[in-house]
Amino acid sequence: MFTPNLSSSLDRLYRIAGGLAAACLIAMTLCVITSIVSRLLSLYIPGLTEVAGYLMAAANCLALAYTFRNKAHIQVTLFVDKLPISGQRAMCLFALAVTAMVAIYLAYYMARLTYFSWEYHEVSDGSIAMPLWIPQIVVALGTIILAISLIHSFVEYSVMLLKGTTEESELVGIK
Repeated sequence: MFTPNLSSSLDRLYRIAGGLAAACLIAMTLCVITSIVSRLLSLYIPGLTEVAGYLMAAANCLALAYTFRNKAHIQVTLFVDKLPISGQRAMCLFALAVTAMVAIYLAYYMARLTYFSWEYHEVSDGSIAMPLWIPQIVVALGTIILAISLIHSFVEYSVMLLKGTTEESELVGIK
């Protein structure tokens, strides 16, 4: 189903999202350092703490797909490892399917929340009145990319199972 071209394009999307997450972490660090230094100099720069929090949320969500595809998420395989290899494959496929559905649900509601924040002109309660749709759209984008990566992994793993090309090391496309 996924051609090599589409698969490499999706992997590029995940790397771009990971790069944006890294940029958010750097920007968050700069906000925190600026906030600390400005307080030491008895200056007040409004909104730095608030922006740092939004950048942290953006970094977390944007990094989800990249870390998932690079097998960097924590997995608890205590029970799955006790199953025979066919049971492990079935459980991994089931876990990918359920996780993809949850991610799609989350992505839908994050996009919906962002739309409502934009439609009703919601602003933050902090020291700067930032429109809430701005940080929310980045979180929604991160969850959408995560859902895409889970569907991508599910389809890839299903095709590998159907072709009979999976090995123990490829279980869950995720181990």
